[in-house]
Amino acid sequence: MEELLNGITSSFDDTFSIYTYVLFSVICAILLFILSIVYTRFGQSISNRAQLSKVLIIVGLTTFIIISIVKSSLALSLGLVGALSIVRFRTAIKEPEELGYFFMAISIGLGMGANQLWPTLIGFLILMAIIIIQNKSNINGGITQTLLVNVPGDENQKSGILKEVAHIIEKSSKQVDVKRIQINDEAVSLNFLVNVASLNDLSTIHENLIIKFPNMDLTFLDSTI
Repeated sequence: MEELLNGITSSFDDTFSIYTYVLFSVICAILLFILSIVYTRFGQSISNRAQLSKVLIIVGLTTFIIISIVKSSLALSLGLVGALSIVRFRTAIKEPEELGYFFMAISIGLGMGANQLWPTLIGFLILMAIIIIQNKSNINGGITQTLLVNVPGDENQKSGILKEVAHIIEKSSKQVDVKRIQINDEAVSLNFLVNVASLNDLSTIHENLIIKFPNMDLTFLDSTI
């Protein structure tokens, strides 16, 4: 049994090529860098996309290194299974989009680590095309902003605040997504992701909301980068 394991382990040195490893690692890094740019440009999540895009590169390259090490050794593969059984991934995934991009980064690392260049490259290009097509509205222009609204009100007013605020925003926006609704004893806090045609539309939203709710707190956050 020991001789068999030694033979399997030594086969890694026989098949390993520094040139191939460096070439595929560079290609993997390039694909992950493009993925991070696409996520930063077209992502819809409220979290800091610039920071998470850097993590995508690290996750993908780490996956590439792991697969490159274990793919030619049964003993190392079994050791990896044992190590993963005691490791827990506890990073909070706030939105499904983030999880999707993490899976894309891991897939790139898996494919390039296994020297599967063309399946990985073709799949990557198809995914990028789908993402860009789905975000065609952003490509054709427009401004995407995260809108934070805090409206004080008593118990009788709270039921109509959401409808009023959403109606005012929808009139001047091309697309509106509700990201968070929080109602407490003192106020209603709303979080919208809006896409407008120009800065004039943002100004119109601001003016109409202030007229309707003079005591409200309103914050616009850039969501394009």
